[in-house]
Amino acid sequence: MDDALVDRLVALLHASGLREIEFEEGEVHIRLVKDGKGTVRPEAPAPQAAASAPEPASPQDHPIVAGLTGTFYRSPSPDAPPFVEIGDRVEEGQTIGLLEAMKMLNPIEADRAGRIAAIAAGNDTLVTRGAVLFRLAAADDPS
Repeated sequence: MDDALVDRLVALLHASGLREIEFEEGEVHIRLVKDGKGTVRPEAPAPQAAASAPEPASPQDHPIVAGLTGTFYRSPSPDAPPFVEIGDRVEEGQTIGLLEAMKMLNPIEADRAGRIAAIAAGNDTLVTRGAVLFRLAAADDPS
């Protein structure tokens, strides 16, 4: 592990006001989290929490991935129903989730019409850029 890189990341985390920072290059993956007291600690990369999926997703299903690292939300507020459930049909451009990064809520939109075949991330969980959030089956897929 490159100690100088870790030192630079810790300094960047303190200077930025962010709560966490993640660095990935090749085989190197570093995630640092600042607790409420300002202490920085290394943390293992967050596991991708799987939501309940009564219907299995097919490898042919289209993935919708996180465009950045942040907290994934299935609904617009804690007391609101989820944007979508497994089996729901969606249209291209429809908001199907939210991703909070740097205190900004970013809509996650379906990039094509289809049916929600799987919800691969749990509500209120940290996801990394590129993580699969949803899997869409073709709109005319009866399964």
